Amino acid sequence: MKLKNLHWAIFFLILIIGLYLRFWGIESAQSFGWDQGRDSWLVRDIIVKKTWVLNGPRTGVGHFHLGPLWYYLLVPFYYLTNLDPTGANYLNILINILNFLAIFWVTLKIFNKKAALFTIFIYATNKYLIEINRTPWNVSLVSGIAALIFYGIYQIIFKKNYYWIFIVSFLTGLFFHAHFSVIFLPLIIILSFILTKDKKKTLIYSLLSFPLFFIWLTPNIIYDWQTKYNNLNLFSNFFKDYLIDGFHLRFFIYRLYDAFIQFQTILSLPKVNRFVVLIVPVVYFIFLLFEKNKKQKVLGYLISLWFLVPAFGYSFYGGSTSEYYMLMNSVLVIYIVFYIQNRLLRFQFKPLLLLLIVFWLGFTYFQTKDLWVKDDTNGLKKQKEEVRQRIRNNNKINFNEGDIQSYLWQIWVEDKKNKLH
Repeated sequence: MKLKNLHWAIFFLILIIGLYLRFWGIESAQSFGWDQGRDSWLVRDIIVKKTWVLNGPRTGVGHFHLGPLWYYLLVPFYYLTNLDPTGANYLNILINILNFLAIFWVTLKIFNKKAALFTIFIYATNKYLIEINRTPWNVSLVSGIAALIFYGIYQIIFKKNYYWIFIVSFLTGLFFHAHFSVIFLPLIIILSFILTKDKKKTLIYSLLSFPLFFIWLTPNIIYDWQTKYNNLNLFSNFFKDYLIDGFHLRFFIYRLYDAFIQFQTILSLPKVNRFVVLIVPVVYFIFLLFEKNKKQKVLGYLISLWFLVPAFGYSFYGGSTSEYYMLMNSVLVIYIVFYIQNRLLRFQFKPLLLLLIVFWLGFTYFQTKDLWVKDDTNGLKKQKEEVRQRIRNNNKINFNEGDIQSYLWQIWVEDKKNKLH
Protein backbone atom coordinates (compact mmCIF):
# COMPACT_ATOMS: atom_id res chain seq x y z
CA MET A 1 0.00 0.00 0.00
CA LYS A 2 1.30 3.46 -0.90
CA LEU A 3 2.29 5.54 2.11
CA LYS A 4 0.10 8.41 0.96
CA ASN A 5 -2.97 6.21 1.48
CA LEU A 6 -1.89 5.03 4.92
CA HIS A 7 -4.39 7.37 6.60
CA TRP A 8 -7.23 5.51 4.90
CA ALA A 9 -5.93 2.19 6.20
CA ILE A 10 -5.78 3.65 9.72
CA PHE A 11 -9.28 5.03 9.25
CA PHE A 12 -10.69 1.61 8.38
CA LEU A 13 -8.98 0.11 11.43
CA ILE A 14 -10.56 2.80 13.64
CA LEU A 15 -13.89 2.20 11.89
CA ILE A 16 -13.75 -1.49 12.79
CA ILE A 17 -13.02 -0.62 16.42
CA GLY A 18 -15.85 1.92 16.47
CA LEU A 19 -18.33 -0.54 14.98
CA TYR A 20 -17.28 -3.26 17.42
CA LEU A 21 -17.77 -0.99 20.43
CA ARG A 22 -21.19 0.03 19.14
CA PHE A 23 -22.68 -3.06 17.60
CA TRP A 24 -20.99 -6.32 18.58
CA GLY A 25 -23.69 -8.39 20.26
CA ILE A 26 -26.10 -5.49 19.84
CA GLU A 27 -29.27 -7.59 20.16
CA SER A 28 -28.14 -8.77 23.58
CA ALA A 29 -26.80 -5.42 24.75
CA GLN A 30 -29.37 -2.88 23.52
CA SER A 31 -33.05 -3.00 24.42
CA PHE A 32 -35.73 -1.32 22.32
CA GLY A 33 -37.56 1.61 23.89
CA TRP A 34 -40.62 3.69 23.07
CA ASP A 35 -39.22 5.21 19.87
CA GLN A 36 -38.26 1.84 18.42
CA GLY A 37 -41.67 0.39 19.32
CA ARG A 38 -43.47 3.25 17.57
CA ASP A 39 -41.20 2.96 14.54
CA SER A 40 -41.86 -0.77 14.26
CA TRP A 41 -45.64 -0.34 14.24
CA LEU A 42 -45.47 2.32 11.54
CA VAL A 43 -43.09 0.33 9.35
CA ARG A 44 -45.46 -2.64 9.67
CA ASP A 45 -48.28 -0.37 8.51
CA ILE A 46 -46.25 0.53 5.43
CA ILE A 47 -45.33 -3.08 4.59
CA VAL A 48 -48.45 -5.01 5.61
CA LYS A 49 -51.24 -2.47 5.24
CA LYS A 50 -49.65 -0.65 2.28
CA THR A 51 -50.19 2.60 4.15
CA TRP A 52 -48.43 5.84 3.26
CA VAL A 53 -47.05 7.30 6.50
CA LEU A 54 -46.65 11.04 5.95
CA ASN A 55 -45.81 12.26 9.45
CA GLY A 56 -42.50 11.45 11.07
CA PRO A 57 -41.55 11.17 14.75
CA ARG A 58 -43.11 13.72 17.05
CA THR A 59 -40.48 16.00 18.53
CA GLY A 60 -39.75 15.96 22.24
CA VAL A 61 -39.95 19.74 22.01
CA GLY A 62 -43.42 21.04 21.27
CA HIS A 63 -46.18 19.20 19.42
CA PHE A 64 -45.05 18.99 15.81
CA HIS A 65 -43.70 16.14 13.71
CA LEU A 66 -40.48 15.67 11.80
CA GLY A 67 -40.44 14.16 8.32
CA PRO A 68 -41.09 10.40 7.90
CA LEU A 69 -37.89 9.46 6.02
CA TRP A 70 -36.63 7.26 8.86
CA TYR A 71 -39.65 4.95 8.54
CA TYR A 72 -39.04 4.42 4.84
CA LEU A 73 -35.35 3.76 5.39
CA LEU A 74 -36.40 1.00 7.79
CA VAL A 75 -38.80 -0.63 5.33
CA PRO A 76 -36.32 -2.80 3.33
CA PHE A 77 -34.62 -3.98 6.52
CA TYR A 78 -37.91 -4.97 8.18
CA TYR A 79 -39.05 -6.59 4.95
CA LEU A 80 -35.88 -8.69 4.62
CA THR A 81 -36.04 -9.75 8.29
CA ASN A 82 -39.73 -10.74 8.08
CA LEU A 83 -40.82 -7.70 10.17
CA ASP A 84 -38.32 -8.55 12.91
CA PRO A 85 -37.35 -5.28 14.67
CA THR A 86 -33.72 -6.34 14.65
CA GLY A 87 -33.79 -4.96 11.09
CA ALA A 88 -33.54 -1.51 12.68
CA ASN A 89 -30.11 -2.46 14.02
CA TYR A 90 -28.93 -3.36 10.52
CA LEU A 91 -30.02 0.03 9.19
CA ASN A 92 -28.34 1.74 12.13
CA ILE A 93 -25.06 -0.03 11.41
CA LEU A 94 -25.21 1.22 7.80
CA ILE A 95 -26.03 4.78 8.89
CA ASN A 96 -23.13 4.75 11.35
CA ILE A 97 -20.71 3.60 8.66
CA LEU A 98 -21.88 6.47 6.46
CA ASN A 99 -21.46 8.89 9.39
CA PHE A 100 -17.88 7.70 9.93
CA LEU A 101 -17.10 8.15 6.23
CA ALA A 102 -18.72 11.60 6.06
CA ILE A 103 -16.97 12.91 9.19
CA PHE A 104 -13.55 11.59 8.16
CA TRP A 105 -13.84 12.87 4.59
CA VAL A 106 -15.08 16.32 5.67
CA THR A 107 -12.33 16.71 8.28
CA LEU A 108 -9.72 15.58 5.77
CA LYS A 109 -10.90 18.18 3.25
CA ILE A 110 -11.16 21.08 5.71
CA PHE A 111 -8.07 20.38 7.81
CA ASN A 112 -5.51 17.60 7.26
CA LYS A 113 -4.81 13.91 7.83
CA LYS A 114 -3.80 14.34 11.46
CA ALA A 115 -7.00 16.22 12.26
CA ALA A 116 -9.10 13.65 10.41
CA LEU A 117 -7.55 10.69 12.23
CA PHE A 118 -7.74 12.41 15.62
CA THR A 119 -11.38 13.37 15.07
CA ILE A 120 -12.49 9.94 13.91
CA PHE A 121 -10.58 8.23 16.74
CA ILE A 122 -12.35 10.30 19.39
CA TYR A 123 -15.65 9.83 17.57
CA ALA A 124 -15.12 6.05 17.48
CA THR A 125 -14.09 5.58 21.12
CA ASN A 126 -16.12 8.18 23.00
CA LYS A 127 -18.54 6.52 25.42
CA TYR A 128 -21.36 9.02 24.96
CA LEU A 129 -21.16 8.87 21.17
CA ILE A 130 -20.96 5.07 21.26
CA GLU A 131 -24.07 4.77 23.41
CA ILE A 132 -26.18 7.27 21.51
CA ASN A 133 -25.06 5.88 18.13
CA ARG A 134 -26.06 2.33 18.97
CA THR A 135 -29.70 3.33 19.44
CA PRO A 136 -31.61 2.80 16.15
CA TRP A 137 -33.62 6.00 15.74
CA ASN A 138 -33.89 9.01 13.47
CA VAL A 139 -31.25 10.86 15.53
CA SER A 140 -28.66 8.48 14.05
CA LEU A 141 -28.78 10.63 10.90
CA VAL A 142 -27.71 13.84 12.67
CA SER A 143 -23.89 13.67 12.88
CA GLY A 144 -23.20 12.81 9.25
CA ILE A 145 -25.67 15.31 7.80
CA ALA A 146 -24.43 18.08 10.11
CA ALA A 147 -20.83 17.43 9.06
CA LEU A 148 -21.77 17.65 5.37
CA ILE A 149 -23.73 20.88 5.91
CA PHE A 150 -20.72 22.41 7.67
CA TYR A 151 -18.50 21.31 4.79
CA GLY A 152 -20.94 22.85 2.32
CA ILE A 153 -20.71 26.18 4.14
CA TYR A 154 -16.92 25.84 4.12
CA GLN A 155 -16.95 25.31 0.34
CA ILE A 156 -19.11 28.40 -0.19
CA ILE A 157 -17.08 30.70 2.08
CA PHE A 158 -13.51 29.53 1.41
CA LYS A 159 -13.65 28.03 -2.07
CA LYS A 160 -16.36 30.28 -3.53
CA ASN A 161 -18.13 27.18 -4.84
CA TYR A 162 -21.60 28.73 -4.79
CA TYR A 163 -23.28 25.67 -6.27
CA TRP A 164 -22.84 24.17 -2.80
CA ILE A 165 -25.72 26.43 -1.75
CA PHE A 166 -28.05 23.97 -3.50
CA ILE A 167 -26.47 21.05 -1.65
CA VAL A 168 -26.67 22.84 1.71
CA SER A 169 -30.31 23.66 1.10
CA PHE A 170 -31.02 20.03 0.16
CA LEU A 171 -29.20 18.70 3.23
CA THR A 172 -30.97 21.17 5.54
CA GLY A 173 -34.30 19.88 4.28
CA LEU A 174 -33.05 16.34 4.84
CA PHE A 175 -32.10 17.33 8.40
CA PHE A 176 -35.80 18.09 8.97
CA HIS A 177 -36.30 14.31 8.97
CA ALA A 178 -33.55 13.80 11.57
CA HIS A 179 -34.06 16.18 14.48
CA PHE A 180 -35.77 19.24 15.90
CA SER A 181 -32.45 21.18 16.01
CA VAL A 182 -32.97 21.87 12.29
CA ILE A 183 -34.74 25.06 13.41
CA PHE A 184 -31.32 26.57 14.18
CA LEU A 185 -29.79 25.83 10.79
CA PRO A 186 -31.39 28.60 8.67
CA LEU A 187 -30.03 31.32 10.96
CA ILE A 188 -26.63 29.62 11.20
CA ILE A 189 -26.47 29.47 7.40
CA ILE A 190 -27.60 33.08 6.92
CA LEU A 191 -25.02 34.38 9.42
CA SER A 192 -22.37 32.26 7.68
CA PHE A 193 -23.26 33.72 4.29
CA ILE A 194 -22.39 37.20 5.60
CA LEU A 195 -18.79 36.24 4.77
CA THR A 196 -19.40 35.35 1.12
CA LYS A 197 -17.61 37.49 -1.45
CA ASP A 198 -20.38 37.57 -4.04
CA LYS A 199 -23.50 38.55 -2.10
CA LYS A 200 -25.63 38.85 -5.24
CA LYS A 201 -24.85 35.33 -6.42
CA THR A 202 -25.34 34.04 -2.87
CA LEU A 203 -28.82 35.59 -2.73
CA ILE A 204 -29.86 34.36 -6.18
CA TYR A 205 -28.61 30.82 -5.58
CA SER A 206 -30.25 30.77 -2.15
CA LEU A 207 -33.63 31.73 -3.59
CA LEU A 208 -33.28 29.19 -6.39
CA SER A 209 -32.37 26.48 -3.86
CA PHE A 210 -35.56 26.87 -1.77
CA PRO A 211 -37.39 24.05 -3.65
CA LEU A 212 -34.61 21.64 -2.67
CA PHE A 213 -35.36 22.44 0.96
CA PHE A 214 -39.14 22.49 0.79
CA ILE A 215 -39.36 19.21 -1.14
CA TRP A 216 -38.47 17.47 2.12
CA LEU A 217 -41.48 19.07 3.80
CA THR A 218 -43.88 17.70 1.17
CA PRO A 219 -45.07 14.62 3.14
CA ASN A 220 -45.95 16.73 6.18
CA ILE A 221 -47.72 19.32 4.03
CA ILE A 222 -49.77 16.59 2.31
CA TYR A 223 -50.65 15.11 5.70
CA ASP A 224 -51.85 18.49 6.97
CA TRP A 225 -53.88 19.06 3.82
CA GLN A 226 -55.47 15.59 3.97
CA THR A 227 -56.35 15.89 7.64
CA LYS A 228 -57.43 19.53 7.32
CA TYR A 229 -54.94 20.29 10.07
CA ASN A 230 -52.65 23.21 9.38
CA ASN A 231 -49.10 22.70 10.58
CA LEU A 232 -49.01 26.38 11.47
CA ASN A 233 -51.37 25.53 14.32
CA LEU A 234 -48.78 23.11 15.62
CA PHE A 235 -46.12 25.80 15.65
CA SER A 236 -48.50 28.30 17.22
CA ASN A 237 -49.12 25.81 20.04
CA PHE A 238 -45.38 25.44 20.44
CA PHE A 239 -44.94 29.22 20.64
CA LYS A 240 -47.80 29.50 23.11
CA ASP A 241 -46.77 26.64 25.37
CA TYR A 242 -42.97 26.75 25.35
CA LEU A 243 -41.64 30.18 24.39
CA ILE A 244 -41.11 32.74 27.12
CA ASP A 245 -42.01 36.40 26.71
CA GLY A 246 -38.98 38.29 25.47
CA PHE A 247 -35.25 38.03 25.97
CA HIS A 248 -33.90 37.84 29.52
CA LEU A 249 -30.16 38.04 30.12
CA ARG A 250 -30.21 35.87 33.25
CA PHE A 251 -32.17 33.15 31.48
CA PHE A 252 -29.80 33.41 28.48
CA ILE A 253 -26.84 32.76 30.82
CA TYR A 254 -28.74 29.87 32.39
CA ARG A 255 -29.40 28.34 28.97
CA LEU A 256 -25.77 28.70 27.81
CA TYR A 257 -24.98 25.36 29.35
CA ASP A 258 -27.59 23.66 27.14
CA ALA A 259 -26.01 25.04 23.98
CA PHE A 260 -22.53 23.90 25.05
CA ILE A 261 -23.59 20.62 26.67
CA GLN A 262 -21.78 18.46 24.10
CA PHE A 263 -18.49 19.55 25.69
CA GLN A 264 -19.63 17.92 28.92
CA THR A 265 -20.96 14.74 27.34
CA ILE A 266 -17.95 14.15 25.10
CA LEU A 267 -15.14 15.33 27.39
CA SER A 268 -16.49 13.93 30.66
CA LEU A 269 -14.12 12.06 32.95
CA PRO A 270 -14.64 10.38 36.35
CA LYS A 271 -14.79 12.80 39.31
CA VAL A 272 -14.61 15.86 37.04
CA ASN A 273 -17.26 18.51 37.67
CA ARG A 274 -19.42 18.91 34.60
CA PHE A 275 -18.89 22.68 34.50
CA VAL A 276 -15.10 22.27 34.33
CA VAL A 277 -15.32 21.23 30.68
CA LEU A 278 -16.92 24.60 29.85
CA ILE A 279 -13.42 25.98 30.27
CA VAL A 280 -12.62 24.40 26.89
CA PRO A 281 -14.89 26.70 24.79
CA VAL A 282 -13.73 29.70 26.85
CA VAL A 283 -10.08 28.87 26.05
CA TYR A 284 -11.06 28.39 22.41
CA PHE A 285 -12.61 31.84 22.13
CA ILE A 286 -9.59 33.42 23.85
CA PHE A 287 -7.21 31.73 21.42
CA LEU A 288 -9.34 32.96 18.50
CA LEU A 289 -9.00 36.55 19.71
CA PHE A 290 -5.23 36.31 19.31
CA GLU A 291 -5.24 34.08 16.23
CA LYS A 292 -3.27 35.55 13.33
CA ASN A 293 -4.23 32.97 10.74
CA LYS A 294 -7.15 34.42 8.77
CA LYS A 295 -8.52 31.03 7.71
CA GLN A 296 -8.60 29.84 11.29
CA LYS A 297 -10.35 33.03 12.41
CA VAL A 298 -13.05 32.56 9.79
CA LEU A 299 -13.40 28.87 10.68
CA GLY A 300 -13.66 29.90 14.31
CA TYR A 301 -16.52 32.24 13.46
CA LEU A 302 -18.34 29.55 11.46
CA ILE A 303 -17.91 27.00 14.25
CA SER A 304 -18.99 29.49 16.92
CA LEU A 305 -22.32 30.06 15.15
CA TRP A 306 -23.29 26.42 15.73
CA PHE A 307 -23.11 27.07 19.47
CA LEU A 308 -24.12 30.72 19.81
CA VAL A 309 -27.25 30.55 17.63
CA PRO A 310 -28.74 27.68 19.69
CA ALA A 311 -27.69 29.49 22.88
CA PHE A 312 -29.71 32.50 21.75
CA GLY A 313 -32.58 30.32 20.53
CA TYR A 314 -32.85 28.32 23.73
CA SER A 315 -32.95 31.54 25.75
CA PHE A 316 -36.54 31.91 24.48
CA TYR A 317 -37.48 28.32 25.26
CA GLY A 318 -39.05 27.51 28.61
CA GLY A 319 -39.28 23.72 28.32
CA SER A 320 -36.88 20.93 29.18
CA THR A 321 -33.95 19.83 27.00
CA SER A 322 -31.78 16.74 26.56
CA GLU A 323 -28.12 16.53 25.66
CA TYR A 324 -28.81 15.05 22.20
CA TYR A 325 -30.65 18.24 21.20
CA MET A 326 -27.16 19.56 20.42
CA LEU A 327 -25.75 16.36 18.93
CA MET A 328 -25.20 18.21 15.65
CA ASN A 329 -22.25 19.97 17.38
CA SER A 330 -20.47 16.81 18.55
CA VAL A 331 -17.87 16.78 15.75
CA LEU A 332 -17.27 20.53 16.15
CA VAL A 333 -16.41 19.92 19.81
CA ILE A 334 -13.64 17.58 18.66
CA TYR A 335 -12.46 20.19 16.12
CA ILE A 336 -12.19 22.74 18.93
CA VAL A 337 -10.21 20.35 21.12
CA PHE A 338 -7.84 19.61 18.23
CA TYR A 339 -7.32 23.33 17.59
CA ILE A 340 -6.57 24.07 21.26
CA GLN A 341 -4.16 21.16 21.34
CA ASN A 342 -2.28 22.51 18.31
CA ARG A 343 -2.12 25.99 19.83
CA LEU A 344 -0.63 24.57 23.03
CA LEU A 345 1.96 22.63 21.04
CA ARG A 346 3.12 25.90 19.47
CA PHE A 347 4.75 26.77 22.80
CA GLN A 348 7.25 23.99 22.02
CA PHE A 349 7.26 22.75 25.59
CA LYS A 350 8.78 19.32 24.96
CA PRO A 351 7.06 17.35 27.74
CA LEU A 352 3.66 18.63 26.54
CA LEU A 353 3.42 16.16 23.65
CA LEU A 354 4.11 13.26 26.01
CA LEU A 355 1.53 14.60 28.48
CA LEU A 356 -1.07 14.81 25.72
CA ILE A 357 -0.36 11.25 24.59
CA VAL A 358 -0.72 9.99 28.18
CA PHE A 359 -3.91 12.02 28.64
CA TRP A 360 -5.60 10.66 25.51
CA LEU A 361 -4.57 7.10 26.33
CA GLY A 362 -6.08 7.49 29.80
CA PHE A 363 -9.15 9.24 28.39
CA THR A 364 -9.74 6.44 25.89
CA TYR A 365 -9.32 3.84 28.61
CA PHE A 366 -12.00 5.43 30.81
CA GLN A 367 -14.31 5.89 27.83
CA THR A 368 -14.14 2.29 26.62
CA LYS A 369 -13.21 0.13 29.62
CA ASP A 370 -16.78 -1.06 30.17
CA LEU A 371 -17.57 -1.59 26.48
CA TRP A 372 -15.14 -4.25 25.28
CA VAL A 373 -16.92 -7.13 27.01
CA LYS A 374 -20.61 -7.16 26.09
CA ASP A 375 -23.53 -7.88 28.40
CA ASP A 376 -25.44 -10.79 26.85
CA THR A 377 -28.33 -10.96 29.32
CA ASN A 378 -30.40 -7.93 28.36
CA GLY A 379 -31.38 -6.09 25.22
CA LEU A 380 -33.82 -6.98 22.48
CA LYS A 381 -32.88 -10.64 22.90
CA LYS A 382 -34.30 -10.64 26.42
CA GLN A 383 -37.40 -8.72 25.31
CA LYS A 384 -38.01 -11.37 22.65
CA GLU A 385 -37.63 -14.22 25.13
CA GLU A 386 -40.12 -12.60 27.50
CA VAL A 387 -42.66 -12.41 24.67
CA ARG A 388 -42.06 -16.06 23.76
CA GLN A 389 -42.77 -16.99 27.37
CA ARG A 390 -45.99 -14.95 27.28
CA ILE A 391 -46.99 -16.80 24.11
CA ARG A 392 -46.33 -20.18 25.75
CA ASN A 393 -48.54 -19.10 28.66
CA ASN A 394 -51.19 -17.73 26.29
CA ASN A 395 -50.82 -14.41 28.11
CA LYS A 396 -51.84 -11.85 25.51
CA ILE A 397 -50.03 -8.52 25.13
CA ASN A 398 -52.38 -5.75 24.04
CA PHE A 399 -51.45 -3.03 21.58
CA ASN A 400 -49.18 -0.33 22.96
CA GLU A 401 -47.66 2.12 20.51
CA GLY A 402 -44.31 2.39 22.27
CA ASP A 403 -43.98 -1.19 23.53
CA ILE A 404 -41.78 -3.42 21.38
CA GLN A 405 -43.17 -6.50 23.15
CA SER A 406 -46.72 -5.73 22.02
CA TYR A 407 -45.34 -5.38 18.49
CA LEU A 408 -43.59 -8.75 18.74
CA TRP A 409 -46.84 -10.35 19.93
CA GLN A 410 -48.60 -8.88 16.91
CA ILE A 411 -46.17 -10.14 14.28
CA TRP A 412 -45.62 -13.55 15.88
CA VAL A 413 -49.16 -14.39 16.96
CA GLU A 414 -51.47 -12.32 14.77
CA ASP A 415 -49.32 -12.01 11.64
CA LYS A 416 -47.91 -15.55 12.01
CA LYS A 417 -44.31 -14.51 11.46
CA ASN A 418 -41.47 -16.81 12.51
CA LYS A 419 -40.55 -16.30 16.18
CA LEU A 420 -37.87 -18.96 16.56
CA HIS A 421 -34.86 -16.73 15.84
